[in-house]
Amino acid sequence: MSYKRDSSKASVILLAAGMARRMGKPKQLLPLGSSTIMGITLDNITASSVNQIIVVTGASAEATGAIASRANTTVVHNPDYRHGMSTSLHKGLERLDPGSGLIMVALADQPLTRTETYNLIIEHAKRSQKGIVIPVHHGKQGNPIVIRRSYLPELLAFEGDVGGRELLVRHPDDILRLEVNDPGVITNINTPHDYEKIKSEFARGGYNSA
Repeated sequence: MSYKRDSSKASVILLAAGMARRMGKPKQLLPLGSSTIMGITLDNITASSVNQIIVVTGASAEATGAIASRANTTVVHNPDYRHGMSTSLHKGLERLDPGSGLIMVALADQPLTRTETYNLIIEHAKRSQKGIVIPVHHGKQGNPIVIRRSYLPELLAFEGDVGGRELLVRHPDDILRLEVNDPGVITNINTPHDYEKIKSEFARGGYNSA
């Protein structure tokens, strides 16, 4: 699939609406250093070359929105967050800058992903003829993913607990899998054990090497 050149502007949709059932509490609000899981994640994204940051809240919206409002973000609440990830994605897409040709879908619970990695993914997405870019670390696919605006109608048609990664299944030939030297892209916080591991890594300065 080939594309006309879209604007090189990149918008980030940071999904922070989940209920974190496995964790038992809102994981984006868990303390990390002098901040929170989401606060550190947002700091790393804010320092990157993105042009717009949209934070979608759901569960614990007031606390999550307060974190997001400290940065230069657009905060949008998803009252239907219980009905799946697609509802949060839609809310974010509704606030997308018309000039953005690239859409990065990021998660609020990846505080160890480095700013340089966000920049690297965006730069490759700008240059690539592929419509989807996903980071890979040691052969394992991670987050965030970057999607060309050409896929916007398809993203808006998703229903239920489906996010941007559904495009990987539907369009396997239109993917650039970008190997990155950052284990943070494959690090998720789903359980208390994951959280303790993240705190330990963060205290040591994060993942400084592969």
